[in-house]
Amino acid sequence: MANLSPKVEKFLGEKHFGKLATIMKDGSPHVTPIWYMLDEGKIIVNTTNNRVKYHNIERDDRVCLLVDDGYPYVAIFGRGRIASERDSKKDIEALAIRYTGDAAGRKSARSIYWKQPRASIEIVPERVVSAL
Repeated sequence: MANLSPKVEKFLGEKHFGKLATIMKDGSPHVTPIWYMLDEGKIIVNTTNNRVKYHNIERDDRVCLLVDDGYPYVAIFGRGRIASERDSKKDIEALAIRYTGDAAGRKSARSIYWKQPRASIEIVPERVVSAL
């Protein structure tokens, strides 16, 4: 596992969207915008279990998460896994609060996201490239 420098952790702690790249069956890339959060040096994202990225990670765990603010960016290459031991409802609520604020985040988590079959994905960084 690659360690994240304090500068990278600070940047990732800010409210930026991520772009998660996974690998399709035919080897082509699949990239989607996504919310993310740090948890003890690992990246946590959350999705429904019927999304392409979920199935891609089940089949091939290689991923890249790009987080940028224009030119300043961090690219995290690593392995993603379906983190079934995590509470996916708690994670999506934490993400909704992080990105939309406390009241709106709790409301959307409970009225929308908790009704969906969700899964948390843990990304373990293997290589970090940044321009900060």
